[in-house]
Amino acid sequence: MTQQTISSTKNTPKNTTLNARGERPYRVVLVHPSTGVNWSGGSEIVAIELTRRLSSYFEVELLSGAACGSFSYPIPCIPRSYAYHAVRHPLIAPLVRQFSTPEIVVEHLTSFFPCLLRLLKHPADLIFPHNDYGGLAMAACVRALRGTPILFTEHNSSNADGKCLQRNLRFRPDHLVVLDEATATFAHNLKPTQPISVIPNGVNLEQFTPEGTAINLGLSRPIALCVASLSRKNHKRVELAIQAVARLPDVSLFVCGDGPDRAYFQALGDELLGPQRFAIRTFPHDQMPEVYRSADIFTLPSVDEPFGLVYLEAMASGLPVVATDDEMRRYLVGDSGILCDVTNLDVYTTAIKDALSGDWSVSARQNAARFSWDAIALSYRDVILETILHSKKELPLPTH
Repeated sequence: MTQQTISSTKNTPKNTTLNARGERPYRVVLVHPSTGVNWSGGSEIVAIELTRRLSSYFEVELLSGAACGSFSYPIPCIPRSYAYHAVRHPLIAPLVRQFSTPEIVVEHLTSFFPCLLRLLKHPADLIFPHNDYGGLAMAACVRALRGTPILFTEHNSSNADGKCLQRNLRFRPDHLVVLDEATATFAHNLKPTQPISVIPNGVNLEQFTPEGTAINLGLSRPIALCVASLSRKNHKRVELAIQAVARLPDVSLFVCGDGPDRAYFQALGDELLGPQRFAIRTFPHDQMPEVYRSADIFTLPSVDEPFGLVYLEAMASGLPVVATDDEMRRYLVGDSGILCDVTNLDVYTTAIKDALSGDWSVSARQNAARFSWDAIALSYRDVILETILHSKKELPLPTH
């Protein structure tokens, strides 16, 4: 296993990462058909942030579902957000019931050939899929035809007994990036020959700050903020946050998110807290810094969270975090909040109350600074260069 460091590239000038013959920057193509469509997903935000920063070193393109910047190339497909309700129609649901997330299967199937054709017509020096096995399968086809190496980040870590990681390793990415050392060890035990680097996700410290404008959320202060997709089937467990805050008569809860069970959570919040202390709204991603600055603490009681960008965004905004006590959250949150057994409502409620009684702004901001996107992008730059150069060494020499 190799863990990339960032100190070795601090003094390297930008826009100078040329190919081996010095003719042009290496071309790197990131893939995520949900970007530009879903602005609340962690892997989508990672793809956009990395594309922006890697463009300082490479010629970078993001194959997206919709335009999300000058670097993006929208491909014709049906992103998961568009497919969600269609695959649950009574006439269609019986046909796809064997899939746990049929909307993602639709996205993978409809984006496969558009991405494949784009990469065959406009070859890359490295493919960097972010949409799990669908992107990996497409990239593996391109590699078989053109020899293009694959860099892949496992966003699911080793959750669910590592089933996603085991499946994705079958595609043999040329280099695997994982978010923590525990997942690196797990992957190494599964496939000892797999090149692995540990690089966490990051946060935009210039965008998410304690200073700046806020939004009037229409709730009485203090306000606890929860940012999550709203589904009773996912791992976010928003109902626990509603139940815990309801035990504190002077505290409000603002949920930022959307999903198939929004009406259920709205009804539960209205019943337990009332409209003066509870609200659900959605905001575009570029307005999220204002949302964080409008709250007093952040809480997300999810289970098996692969990483949790929202924790970094909250801490960068100066908010303390109250969350599940597990290895990943200890790594992310540290002393910038309170971790506890959120399934014990007495303990969870007390943690929220205690977090509201302190001043966490400085420690939260300092902790978030460990995950600066600019520094993390340098680590990715090193890995990309290493992967491209290694693949070119393995190519057969041209015959005359």
